Amino acid sequence: MVERAVDDHSRNWRAGLYSAATDADKFKVNLFLLNTLVPNIASFSTLHYTLVPEGAQWGADSGVSDNQTWFSFITQHGTHWEYYDVQPDGSNMVFFNDREVNNTDIDPKNSSSAAWTKPYIWWDWGFATHSRAIFQNGTFIGVQGGDFSLEFVGITLRELAGTISYRGYIYAFDLDMSGDILIGSSLNFEEADIYRRNSSTGDPVGLLTLPELAANQTYWEPVQVLHAHLLRNTPNGTLYDYIAQPSRPVTLEFQLSDGVYIVQMRELSSLNLRWGIVHFVRRDDILAELTRSTKKTVGSVAGVVAGGIIITVVFSFFLAQALHRISRDLVLLSDFKFKDVLQKDLDKSSGVSRPSFSRIAEL
Repeated sequence: MVERAVDDHSRNWRAGLYSAATDADKFKVNLFLLNTLVPNIASFSTLHYTLVPEGAQWGADSGVSDNQTWFSFITQHGTHWEYYDVQPDGSNMVFFNDREVNNTDIDPKNSSSAAWTKPYIWWDWGFATHSRAIFQNGTFIGVQGGDFSLEFVGITLRELAGTISYRGYIYAFDLDMSGDILIGSSLNFEEADIYRRNSSTGDPVGLLTLPELAANQTYWEPVQVLHAHLLRNTPNGTLYDYIAQPSRPVTLEFQLSDGVYIVQMRELSSLNLRWGIVHFVRRDDILAELTRSTKKTVGSVAGVVAGGIIITVVFSFFLAQALHRISRDLVLLSDFKFKDVLQKDLDKSSGVSRPSFSRIAEL
């Protein structure tokens, strides 16, 4: 969704629909960015663009705090940001400041250049930024970007886990050869914090890596067992290396303290972004569900068989009756008594009772 939004606005720049000639033009672009954020606040928080050679950044920001949704316009001059709180319609601006975040992976000579940053902490929350070069009339004029909230990953995984009747855990990692980074899990935030925090202030200073999580068995026992498996099967003990192996097993089984879990992994990739999804499901829960389903199936099959026998008997009775009546009509036909068969002027001298309906119709 973030990539699509950034790509759409980059095309608007390229088509000349956006202009940065004046501050009024830039604020007009901010309004278009805000219009994209308002319906998508759950998944990403910021859309912005940085212009060259002036180096100023403009954009729109959004967020939720204390169950209240807020929106802002952004301008950046030099090394600081300026924020203007706004309503969803772009009115009522108020000024405040923030700090700088940049994506340096964009090639100004390549009109299709696009990239994701590694996950980072901003305003005490985790984000990843997608950026794309913007050109007008063949000239590089800046970078269009969008900030993806990692909180959306956690929300999605918890909702997904809630739809699965089996006990289990789901984790999402940013794959990195130097150490995979946890970006979300199906555990509640109160149960398992994904951030490395300042020991004095408690403020987030980074996202926990897979080895750091494995050192804490209280909430991260599945990750601890996963890490031990990776250490045995990859040179650096990383999911980055393991998930790329073409010959790796599709399904694994790990023994945890409360039973055996079946584990599957999947990679999600786009541009330079590589994420790994790891899903643990308790095997006994699956077997119990299969047992229940088998009993239901046996009962259903028995019911179907019994019903089939009844239907067969009833069908045979009516079929025998029909064949008896048809054979009687064939006798009439052999005597050329067509009217009798067609129920017209039945010859009473034959002693055959008038049928209630045509045997030919029944045939």
